[in-house]
Amino acid sequence: MRILLFSGKGGVGKTSLAAATGLKLAQLKYRTLVMSIDPAHSLADAFDLDTDLFHVQTADPMPINDRLSIQELNIQREIKRHWQEISSYVSSVLRTTGISGVEAEELAILPGMEELSAMMYINQYRREKRYDVIVLDAAPTAESMRFISMPTTLDWYMKHIFPFQRNLLKAVRPIANRVAPFELPPDAYFGNIRDLFGKLEGVNEIMEDPQITSVRLITNPEKMVLRETQRAFVYFSCMGSRWTQSS
Repeated sequence: MRILLFSGKGGVGKTSLAAATGLKLAQLKYRTLVMSIDPAHSLADAFDLDTDLFHVQTADPMPINDRLSIQELNIQREIKRHWQEISSYVSSVLRTTGISGVEAEELAILPGMEELSAMMYINQYRREKRYDVIVLDAAPTAESMRFISMPTTLDWYMKHIFPFQRNLLKAVRPIANRVAPFELPPDAYFGNIRDLFGKLEGVNEIMEDPQITSVRLITNPEKMVLRETQRAFVYFSCMGSRWTQSS
């Protein structure tokens, strides 16, 4: 399986080029998925699909033809699928401060949830051998950098912090819950994190393997855009990804 990640400054045409690449790959008989990992999805618009305003139908892979599908991650659905224990605990803590239910649910969407959900799907599709190519329509440059480095960061946390944190809270929880203004996270909270990490196992090697993952840096002939593209090139090169530049 190959992964093509389209990155660049906002407004340079990442979505249009990702969609066009997906169409061409499908014409070449590759089983192709174009996945949007930009919170401001416009992939369905690029294909002129007759869907709801927020494209709920594309939260799962939606066939465009027999070789091409598109997917736009819906964070509310992903929370229900993968992040329920974590989100429920954060929401309950926020409610103790007087924040209403709806606001608490929105604030419980932590940074990185969407990117990690995308990583889980990439790993799942790789294991299932469902697609030959996954084209990633990424968010602007900074978010793309975070996306590519997140598995390594999570791996470090799980190996160095997670076991100590889980064991410590397990020991102090019975006493702390009697005096704290809110309950400490239950063990199911940490179990949810452990399960999520299991779904991500091996994805860091995929994203750092230049034989699998390539980065397409999309740019315009403007000074600020070109400077950002140069910085992105250096960063992705350090991560080991191959790259192509389009204008």
